[in-house]
Amino acid sequence: MVIKHQRIIEDESTRRIGFLSRLVNFLEDVYEDAECTDLYYTITSMEEESVVVEGVNCKYPLSESIEVFMDKYDLYVEEGIGRDHYTELYDIIVRTYRETLHYTMKNYATRSIQQHVEYYLGILFSGKAFLVEGEEDRVIIPGGLNQCFAAHTHPSNLPIPSRADVRSITNLFLDRGIGHVIETVGPSLAIYRRAPLRIEDLEALKTLDRYRSIEELFRVLGGLESIAVTYL
Repeated sequence: MVIKHQRIIEDESTRRIGFLSRLVNFLEDVYEDAECTDLYYTITSMEEESVVVEGVNCKYPLSESIEVFMDKYDLYVEEGIGRDHYTELYDIIVRTYRETLHYTMKNYATRSIQQHVEYYLGILFSGKAFLVEGEEDRVIIPGGLNQCFAAHTHPSNLPIPSRADVRSITNLFLDRGIGHVIETVGPSLAIYRRAPLRIEDLEALKTLDRYRSIEELFRVLGGLESIAVTYL
């Protein structure tokens, strides 16, 4: 029996991605609950995971929404002056991955094409992550883990998602994860949320694995307002 490669990872990059992912979901909930026309935030301490939030033209008291959701996301939040628009967080999370773990996964992509195996990285909302090895097109992902961001390698030069990949990415979004990256020795493909998911987008995501061609898949994804598709 061949022992598959597996690692538990927890470092500054995984903790940052986990924190920012919890923060963006918190802000989405506060935005909807207080019925604000806009929302801004300022991170006052990355280590203590503390944030200041400012709502614009909120229909209901912002402080009450903060109180409702703060413990759920394990954050320390106060009402105050926000410098940054909350929708900037989606791109910041992807950029954090690109500037850190992306290089680790590129190295594993080289192993993938040499050994015909795949590697899957799952980052949890807690700030921890796991890396597992599997056979080509068959990686067993541990169950019951709430992932906020994921990436996996393809033993090829092109990051073309399989139907299994599409199902995995869809499930990540439905669980309010932020994004998924397909890594190859060539280009890398990132599919991620750039806004709160709309009802129409959720319904479209549930049917994505029925695509008849890659062109149709990318056409549907490109038509979703809350999803971004880009090469890293």
